[in-house]
Amino acid sequence: MSLKGRSLITLKSFSCAEITKILDVAGLMARAIGFDGEGRQQSFEPMDAILGTLFYEPSTRTRLSFEVAMLRLGGQVVGFADPRASSVAKGETLADTARIVGGYCDIIVIRHPLMGAAKVAADHAGVPVINAGDGPHEHPTQTLTDLFAIRRAFGRLDGLRVGLCGDLKYGRTVHSLAPTLARFGADVVCIAPDELQMPEEVLAEVERISGRRPDTAADLSAAVADLDVLYMTRIQRERFSDPADYERVRGVYVLTPDILACAPERMIVLHPLPRVDEIDPAVDSDPRAWYFRQAHGGVPVRMALISLLLGLEPSEAQRRRYGLDAPAAEGALLPPPGLDPPQPELLR
Repeated sequence: MSLKGRSLITLKSFSCAEITKILDVAGLMARAIGFDGEGRQQSFEPMDAILGTLFYEPSTRTRLSFEVAMLRLGGQVVGFADPRASSVAKGETLADTARIVGGYCDIIVIRHPLMGAAKVAADHAGVPVINAGDGPHEHPTQTLTDLFAIRRAFGRLDGLRVGLCGDLKYGRTVHSLAPTLARFGADVVCIAPDELQMPEEVLAEVERISGRRPDTAADLSAAVADLDVLYMTRIQRERFSDPADYERVRGVYVLTPDILACAPERMIVLHPLPRVDEIDPAVDSDPRAWYFRQAHGGVPVRMALISLLLGLEPSEAQRRRYGLDAPAAEGALLPPPGLDPPQPELLR
């Protein structure tokens, strides 16, 4: 199955088999570049392709990992990390920016504060577009990175119990992750105060996919007792219109060594980062703390995604050398759900 020419706006548009293919190729890339201390084994021939990066919001991990991924593949990168330094400051529309950059580049990655922005870019760019986060909507490449980390830890996704903790209302990472986990047969637990609980539409989507509504919890210490994965998130100050609302809920969940002592030894702790104060630095030395390893995995994941969307499949020699023969995941034939429409203001 070829992904050549596709855009990744939401993982809803990719089947489980296609997601599994991306993760399998990411495993190949990880071994090739020596990810996670394996020792670098492969240098890539220069790729005749250019990645355009359009970052309308601040980013460290996502932007740099995309740039490093393209450079590791032998390609080149152009773009902006501050829209004030581009023609956006002169009033250029997103659609026009996408048209222009699509004429310069072979593939585009975009982060934007408004939901639906990536789809607008994809509709006008004429080249594959990757959504690096569109407001509170989705962050599909972070979800791929999360799934990659979980598979490295457990060798599977199905049958695992995953707790999502913190800002589930505004956190776009969990809005992508929860339904995708359900598609692969994992159980989701939503740990948040009422005012930051998972949006009803996401809960309903998980229930539609899995046949059961996700469990909800308010007590982190009790919730971790039967988890395989704890996915912490920060309270996102930038999504609150009233600073008083933010101050009221910040720090409501902080993972400490004492709370981690209530969790099973098999459990791993993930976080999309950046963290603020929701994970005590004393947890970093615990072998269950996987969040930095998780972040570093974003490079091979994005290498795989860029390669596949550009139609560059691993060679048979690479497949044999790096063992690219992982079995398809359970539920691989599940059809992707429907797509969400963009916000009206993006179409003006």
